[in-house]
Amino acid sequence: MSNGMVERFHRVLHDSIAHYIDSTGMNWEVVLPFFMAFTATPHSTTQYSPFCLLHGREMILPNEGELKAKISPEIHDADQVQRLENFKAIRRKANKDVRHNNRKAHLKNKA
Repeated sequence: MSNGMVERFHRVLHDSIAHYIDSTGMNWEVVLPFFMAFTATPHSTTQYSPFCLLHGREMILPNEGELKAKISPEIHDADQVQRLENFKAIRRKANKDVRHNNRKAHLKNKA
């Protein structure tokens, strides 16, 4: 099942990029950042974006300026240990929410 999802994503990404690359096919790396919205868009079931689940923060898209991490004010000056603990706490909460949202979606689809 997951391979099908990955293949579908690759097909959509490929077809989308194909509309914007030039005739030489050499500018794909220029347009690719604009398609990062796929990983920044929250999933309807989990309510989290894949980027957030992987990195523990939301992505700043190219149209919002430069791609850099959003760092919360409370961890801006913290040392590495504190940052890691904060990251782990965010991931634990996100994983808990994802499990809850998956169960909810499963029950909804079952009915």
